[in-house]
Amino acid sequence: MAECYLYKLPNELLIYLLTPMTTPELLPLASVSHRIYTIVLRILHNRLVIASELDSHSVLLECFHPSAKLTEPPYFCTYHGTDGLQLYDGYAEDEKNLAKRLGEMRNIYSRFRPHRRELETGGRKVRRPPGDVPGSRTFAGTAGDGFEGDTVKQILSLDANELFTQLVAQTNLVKIGPRNGLFTCFVPIEEGVIRVWRDWLRNMPDMGNTTEPKTEEPVVEVGNGEEKAVTVEFSDASKDLEDERILWVSPSKDTGIRFRVRERKIKRDNPILVRVDEEDLPVSYEIEYDELLIRTSHLLLMLEKSLVQVDNSSGKAVVFGSFG
Repeated sequence: MAECYLYKLPNELLIYLLTPMTTPELLPLASVSHRIYTIVLRILHNRLVIASELDSHSVLLECFHPSAKLTEPPYFCTYHGTDGLQLYDGYAEDEKNLAKRLGEMRNIYSRFRPHRRELETGGRKVRRPPGDVPGSRTFAGTAGDGFEGDTVKQILSLDANELFTQLVAQTNLVKIGPRNGLFTCFVPIEEGVIRVWRDWLRNMPDMGNTTEPKTEEPVVEVGNGEEKAVTVEFSDASKDLEDERILWVSPSKDTGIRFRVRERKIKRDNPILVRVDEEDLPVSYEIEYDELLIRTSHLLLMLEKSLVQVDNSSGKAVVFGSFG
């Protein structure tokens, strides 16, 4: 009788056997052999594409000065693309650079644009009719499409001789519930405090705020008679991540925010005994949230955690709140 072992199976069956495993369970298997490593790369590539699309989920950003914790609303983010993801589609066991592919995948970022919630005349939040909730089966489009609105802008002010101010940044992965203001799942992506220095604010208006937006064409995936933009390829993504306008939430750089900064001219009368060349005066800047960057591999882990929450939910809950 001929020997029968795992490697006798074709790649299609190996992919079928390994796909049910979660990403943390799958990654240690990459060191077993070149063949398993290649299969793991294929599975992870498909998962990163799905994670970047976020068909049924939305990214929710909360970024506020500590004093505005109770007044600053959260911002829903629309998906703008994932740079370089299509470069890792297709693997061969004899490829020279195969060993470093897994590490390079970790440096892929998905880009989102924060928006304020749409408002009706008079400043009230939009109330959608039943069945027209972003993320539901009857909503035409992705969960993020329904929340695109005004660009997020904030005012940062520093008093005399104040070296920096702070922003509390919380990024969450949510799934919109059947009622306005309710989520069926809520998973934190990253939370931290961004320190915004006076010198950084002073230099940013001269750091390319007038640069033209990227015009690269998105890569289109065709399937089931439909077309859907999956990834956007940027000419030099690694250099773009070194942009000084990006402030990272933590040293791990799982999430970061790219800002546009404009100084607000303050009309002031300087005291007679104050030397302007030696003392910092109060300043005020307007910051615009240009882009939210999330490490795609980290987003994938949070998406898997969110799916576990949905599977474990009982479907019954008691909610206390004001929905008027």
